[in-house]
Amino acid sequence: MPLNIMTDRRASHRHALERNLSTLAVAFISNCNLACKMCSQVKDREHSVAYDRALSIMDEARTLGADRFSPCGGEIFTRKDIIDIMTYAERIGFQQISVVSNGTLLLEGQKIKQLEKLSTLLITISVDGPREVHDDLRGKGVYDKAVEALRELRARGITASISSVIMRQTIDRLKEIVDLAVDLGVPVISMQPYNRETAGMDNDHAAFEFRPDEETSLRKKLRDILHYAASKNIVVYTANMMDRVPPYLTRRIRPIPPDGCFVPSRLLLVDTSGETYPCFMMQRVMKEKSMGNVHDKSLDNIWHNDIHRELTLMGLNRECPRCFAACSDVDGYNSGANRDRVTKLIRRVINRFI
Repeated sequence: MPLNIMTDRRASHRHALERNLSTLAVAFISNCNLACKMCSQVKDREHSVAYDRALSIMDEARTLGADRFSPCGGEIFTRKDIIDIMTYAERIGFQQISVVSNGTLLLEGQKIKQLEKLSTLLITISVDGPREVHDDLRGKGVYDKAVEALRELRARGITASISSVIMRQTIDRLKEIVDLAVDLGVPVISMQPYNRETAGMDNDHAAFEFRPDEETSLRKKLRDILHYAASKNIVVYTANMMDRVPPYLTRRIRPIPPDGCFVPSRLLLVDTSGETYPCFMMQRVMKEKSMGNVHDKSLDNIWHNDIHRELTLMGLNRECPRCFAACSDVDGYNSGANRDRVTKLIRRVINRFI
């Protein structure tokens, strides 16, 4: 390895170990109103972190430097006080609130009207294909509700995006997601592969993944989708991860950015029981490595303790469990000159959209 590259990597790793918290993610609820075929979300009707503690956690995160907030869980809008929580987050200075939703509950009551008041909100709606594909995966009538929610969000000037799962059922219909984005005026979309951990380890993975002999065909189809999106002026946020998708979905080869993953150095996740982790994959497969529980420790203690440092180093040294989703270190897959070009393009489009 050239000396200057090694020196740059050491400097970036040292900076990562010393940086402030950037993003606070809190799993506020594990319940979901749908039963999607590629998801094993626990049907738990209980809230996780109580409202008052949630507010104090956000206060602590802001003190640590966090300016991004990601309320998550099952279907986040099944929690009745979630908009109040997001409103508080914006009030105390979070610069971006990112939410992923299936969109089916957004048009109920006054939700859209309340969300319209949040200037920092970025809401991503899951749409995996045209009506027949999406409804087969997620339930009858879900597609129409999701698209209607997207239209209403855009009509009210709320920043919205589309997220799709790459799998056997969707691969030949993802160009239609690009067409939907064009129709709705959504300039940035995300595509990420089917994930066994999310689906549940007892799911029939073969029904969603691909055989090794299909790797070349899958690679061609993904490149065609990216070219099609570019021709329509639609930015695929996860575009630079696509070359790793075929071996991941055919041979289970888990990728990691060449310079290591920086997510643990900037994110703190609070799960439904209050345990904390520096990324979603570590939370799923390394339960014994909690950095501490928010009911017993302050976020300052958690962020600056030895367990967080250990897990951050695992990511930086490419020794972590590895994952592959839109919450991965997407920038890390952009290499060399291409990294700056693609990253600047995506940020310019997103910032203009916001």
